[in-house]
Amino acid sequence: MQPEVIFHRLVQQDMNAILDYYGREGSPSVANRFFEAFLNTVARAAANPSGFHVIAARYRRANIPGFPYHFLYRSTVKGIRILVLRHDRRHPDYGLRRG
Repeated sequence: MQPEVIFHRLVQQDMNAILDYYGREGSPSVANRFFEAFLNTVARAAANPSGFHVIAARYRRANIPGFPYHFLYRSTVKGIRILVLRHDRRHPDYGLRRG
């Protein structure tokens, strides 16, 4: 059985802002590379939920390789729930209320 990945409803807004930025300031290919790196990291986190760094007691942080972004997630019975997608320079508490 495949692990379930659940996204908080605001993660789509986070993603849209990042893709808009990379599409505008970089190129569509940079935006596509970011999206692919994100999807690969989500797959790795879902396959091995305990394989990433613990942060804020019950959350884990998954860095997106090649980009200054990461997402926070928590394990569920069936997989993972992604709470926030944020820039590495964001305040450490940003998005924790989404839990």
